[in-house]
Amino acid sequence: MSTNPSQSGTPRGSESSGGSLGKTAGASGSSGMREQVTNAAREGAKEVKTQAANVTESVKDLASQAGDKLMSSVEDQKAAGADFVGDMAGAIRRAAQEFTTVPQAAHYIRLAADQIDGVSSAFRKRDIGQLVADVQGFARRQPTAFLGAAVLAGFAAVRFLKTSTASSASFGGGQDSSFGANRGGAGDRPRSRGFE
Repeated sequence: MSTNPSQSGTPRGSESSGGSLGKTAGASGSSGMREQVTNAAREGAKEVKTQAANVTESVKDLASQAGDKLMSSVEDQKAAGADFVGDMAGAIRRAAQEFTTVPQAAHYIRLAADQIDGVSSAFRKRDIGQLVADVQGFARRQPTAFLGAAVLAGFAAVRFLKTSTASSASFGGGQDSSFGANRGGAGDRPRSRGFE
C-alpha cells in the first residue's frame, strides 16, 4: 500500500513549494540576523581598535613628554655639575697662588686645576649618553680606580651633606639641636633616686 503523492489529494508542486518557501523565509531571516551580528561585531572590533590606538598614542605622548622633562632636568643637573667642577678648579687655582714660596707645588696645583677644568668643559660639551658611555668604559678599563673614585665621591657627598645640615641647624634661629635640652624651667629639676 504505497501511496503516491499525486493520489493524496494535494498537488505535488504546492506541497513542495510551500514547504520550501517556509524554509527559505526562515533561512533568510536567520542569515540576516547572522549578518547583523557579524556587522555589529566588526563595528565593535573597529571601535575597540580605534580606542586602543588612541590610548596607545596618548601613552606614547605622555612617555615622550616625561622623557623630555627628564632629559631637561638631567641637562640642568649636568650644567650645574659642570659649573660646580669649574668653580672647584677656580678655587684650586686661587689656592695655587698662595704657594709663591714653593713654586713647584704651585705648578702641580695649577696642573690639577687645569685637569679639573678639562672635566668641567667635557661635561658641558658632551651629552648624557656620551658621558655615561665614557664612565662605563672607564669602569671596564680601570675597575679599581673607578671603585676608588666612587668611594671618594661617596665620602665627599656624605661630608658635604653633614656640613650642610649642620650649618642649616646653626642657622635655625638659635635653637639647640638636642630635643631634651635643659633650659632651666620649673620642670627641669634633677630627680632624686629615693622617695620624696
